[in-house]
Amino acid sequence: MAIKRKKAALRLMLVLLAGLLAACTSNNNGTSTGNLDNPAKASTDGAASLTDLEEVKLKIFLPGDDKVAKNEVLQALYEKTKDRLNAKFEINFVPFGDYQSKLTMLASSGDQYDAAFTADWYGYSQMVNKGAFLDLSELAPKHAPNLYKIYSDKNMLSSASINGKLMALPWTEIKTSKPVFQYRKDIAEKLNVDPGDLTTIEGIDKFLTAINKAKPGMPIFYQNMNASEGSVGALLVSKYEYIDLGFHSLYIDLNDPALKVMPIEQTPLFKEAVTLAKKWYDEGIISKNTLNDKTNMPFENANVFSQKNTLGALYDAVNFTDKNAENAAVVIYPDNKYIRDSQMNNAIALNKNAANPERMLMFMDLLSTDQEVYDMFFYGIKDKTYTVDSNGVIGFVPGEDPSKPLWQNWFNWGFLRDEFTRPTVGRSAEAIEASREFATRPNILVSPTAGLVPITDNIKTELADRDQLIAEDGKLLLVGIIRGDVDQAINRYIEKQKTVGLDKIIAEVQKQIDDFINK
Repeated sequence: MAIKRKKAALRLMLVLLAGLLAACTSNNNGTSTGNLDNPAKASTDGAASLTDLEEVKLKIFLPGDDKVAKNEVLQALYEKTKDRLNAKFEINFVPFGDYQSKLTMLASSGDQYDAAFTADWYGYSQMVNKGAFLDLSELAPKHAPNLYKIYSDKNMLSSASINGKLMALPWTEIKTSKPVFQYRKDIAEKLNVDPGDLTTIEGIDKFLTAINKAKPGMPIFYQNMNASEGSVGALLVSKYEYIDLGFHSLYIDLNDPALKVMPIEQTPLFKEAVTLAKKWYDEGIISKNTLNDKTNMPFENANVFSQKNTLGALYDAVNFTDKNAENAAVVIYPDNKYIRDSQMNNAIALNKNAANPERMLMFMDLLSTDQEVYDMFFYGIKDKTYTVDSNGVIGFVPGEDPSKPLWQNWFNWGFLRDEFTRPTVGRSAEAIEASREFATRPNILVSPTAGLVPITDNIKTELADRDQLIAEDGKLLLVGIIRGDVDQAINRYIEKQKTVGLDKIIAEVQKQIDDFINK
């Protein structure tokens, strides 16, 4: 096995040398175009042919639903990149609700999958602390030099590094996930309910109460149980101008120069969220089946009237299954402070036990340097899974259902490169620009803790106990399932969290934040 890997490494070094000799084919902005008109020539120029690499299969895990054309697209991608990569592709989609547990299981079993989606809001810190991801500090500059340069030029390396170790490959989008309230405009109009002012939680409460009384025939508000503060609390983060650390339900206040760590249950945000969630649950605005609901994309699939979303909902078209559905979205507390998304908001990490880390990095480099490869990976096969009009706008092929696309619109966020992003019928060029402009408004700030991943070596037991209480008690509160007085229920929960070592957790995380800020 060691001899095999050494031979593969030698071939890779020869390939990279060949690539350097071919650098004169790069375009004026430094992006390698390859020899697309003559792939045979591209594979034979230089000291070694890329097809000298033995064929491998890149095994990737992503959250989301499978697509009908997946196998056809991945086969076409293999053929298109064979002369430069010689790798087949296996993409495994896992439902969002099961994704993090799947990655944890793969890590504990020693599986040799190559790469997976990760994010600061979706298990990144936990996986890093488990030692599940591969340090790319030395591998990335060698096997993904163009992508590494993009990160360097845009000062993105620090946000994806921990103690100097590059632990993931982030996307390159500049955006904010400022909370947005999204609802079915067509249903509101049919029921003759005036939305009123939806920029505050009080306005949203008034609106949903009126919708509920008008009986729309579906659940009123989707309570996403993946959010650490629940969907109701997520709407309120903007009101209180907090930062979710993405770490075991700990927060800081944007207006606090000391950046004091706050467990969410001890904040006024939590009390307001729980109080409102109980009201909505008791009134039937939140479904009584919310804890067991595993409906995918409930808003798009006409299974709920409204939901909390993020800024993209303002500008992007929604692929409803109900063709009569109309989308409406409003930014909540638009002028309040909020943070720009960290580059680790969406990323791809390589498995510590990856079978083909070098080849996976080469593929990530191709995605960052070759528009045609990027387009095929994202949109599929031209005229089979997507169309392109004279203005370069990506569309759907005749007869394709946009709510159930053959390939495009899969969960590809970790691979996004803003340099190659194309306008689509769902996201116009104007929408792309508007989203970027919003993310650079004066009240959208760069988080002072961007790039920090607290190390858990000294608090593993306490964090495990905290997480268990969050799952058993905290989520019930955030859904509104409460017997008796809200204040008493919250106080009992706070005391339970204190008994399992919360003070130790806060002290340790605070120390690491202070060190991070002052270094």
